[in-house]
Amino acid sequence: MNILCFLTVEPSILFYDFVKQLPNPDNIYICIDNNKYNIPNYDNKIKIIKINNKICEDSGFKSTLLWGNQKSVSRDKALYYFFKNNIEYDNIWFLEEDVFIPNLETIKNIDNRYQGIDLLVKSNNIIYKKQNDWHWNLVNSQIKIPLPYANSMICAIRCSKKLLLCIFDYAIKYKNLFVDEVLFNTIALHNNLDIKVIPELSTIYWRYNWTINKIHEINSNNLYHPVKDIKQQYNLRKLIM
Repeated sequence: MNILCFLTVEPSILFYDFVKQLPNPDNIYICIDNNKYNIPNYDNKIKIIKINNKICEDSGFKSTLLWGNQKSVSRDKALYYFFKNNIEYDNIWFLEEDVFIPNLETIKNIDNRYQGIDLLVKSNNIIYKKQNDWHWNLVNSQIKIPLPYANSMICAIRCSKKLLLCIFDYAIKYKNLFVDEVLFNTIALHNNLDIKVIPELSTIYWRYNWTINKIHEINSNNLYHPVKDIKQQYNLRKLIM
């Protein structure tokens, strides 16, 4: 069984209505970073994760956000939630809300293609010597395990239960995590887990202006990041269908 966990700040009703259309809604979660925010017209059809920041931070689930060292945000909170609760699953997808999902079967189709892999990810860039470009100085100040390290964009990734248990162990042991773009690949690497770079995640970028023509040129079975306007996501989806 695979879980989808969407990482959000203040998800709109449009976003929520789309999530409800996805297959197996009982296995879908929305983690909301702003604990004071409530989705308009929420009807209990999708599970919501909202956790006090300090609870996560005191347990070591913090620091995954580049600009949030020593703070807990939606990704940290989601990790803490699945650490604390006894939930059955084989894999969890962590998806930021501005990841565009072209059709309702996209993720299911990816799952069917790739079974038994601990980390599905856009890339797996391994470094063997400490570096000070990019954000490595911050990572070097946080991380408690030796080289090699690895990184990737992680706006959309799938993690096995085995990988998540390793991350939970690290958080509890060191009372901290580290930048998310390094966290998942590096923990998988150090625990000899299976990492697979897949073409369906090759369209995950930090910045990009996705249009229907560009999506048709590539593959409507991919996941795309970023499409921050939820209305635009709806419009793109209609054109694909």
